[in-house]
Amino acid sequence: MNPLLEAALGYAARGIPVYPVHWPRRIQFMASLACSCPCEASCDRPAKHPLVRHGVRDATTDPDRIARWWRRWPQANVGLATGICFDALDIDGPEGLAALGELQEAAGLPLPGPLVATGGGGWHHWFTPTGLGNRPPRGLAHIDWRGRGGCVLAPPSRHISGGRYRWLVSLDQAPLAEVPVALRARLNPDPAPSTRPAATVEPDLADHPYGRRVLAAELAALGRATPGQRNHTLNRTAFKVYRYVASGLLNDDDVTAAFTKAALAIGLGPVEIGRTLASARTAGLANPRTGPTGPNPSEQDRT
Repeated sequence: MNPLLEAALGYAARGIPVYPVHWPRRIQFMASLACSCPCEASCDRPAKHPLVRHGVRDATTDPDRIARWWRRWPQANVGLATGICFDALDIDGPEGLAALGELQEAAGLPLPGPLVATGGGGWHHWFTPTGLGNRPPRGLAHIDWRGRGGCVLAPPSRHISGGRYRWLVSLDQAPLAEVPVALRARLNPDPAPSTRPAATVEPDLADHPYGRRVLAAELAALGRATPGQRNHTLNRTAFKVYRYVASGLLNDDDVTAAFTKAALAIGLGPVEIGRTLASARTAGLANPRTGPTGPNPSEQDRT
């Protein structure tokens, strides 16, 4: 079997959504590799951007779809959606490693769990999902966090330099670990200043009463979902609520936690929940909605 397809199916079997990515290829009369896309040597993300229309949003665990993709593009790199089954700490080369080393020395930071060497001289540490989105850890240059809505390339994908992504510590050799406290503190948003002048304080809308009513109404609707319609109902109700997250009426992480808990209670599995919420969140945040003046959220939000 094609080793790229075999790897893609293996990740999918673990519940990790997969999608195909452009690969590095040799072009006549060029000494270096170029991207397989039409831009070739002028591509600004060579061998790192998706072959499918919606990118990571098209990622799937369906083995039939994955097999069709790699029959069409047998050399495609393997892209994985983060934030569902794992998050990744993306360390970019020696500079990123040096920054991480300073934190490790100061905090005695352990980094257990799976570890990937990227084809370009970097590393990916895999952790259990945090619910956080993509962000750089505060104060750590050349390091990024790949969480909800994010993606990474996975072994045995090839970097534009020609090097392959490879496991240093595989998923079979070490379980996913929780994010160390010292690193998690760098991922959390900056604390709000405690001495801001009263005249400049803005109202905190992230726990707006109307937003809470919308959330309660849609969670109740999810709780009433019938067998066979539960995942569809999760997608529909979460999409509505994430629209109010986009306008600042609700907190992103609180909404995700509430829907995850409610979906587990009605019998949906964690992988299915994560995938559906990621899709609903992306769509909802792209279509923000402010609170209408009417009193009934379930009536107001049917459009």
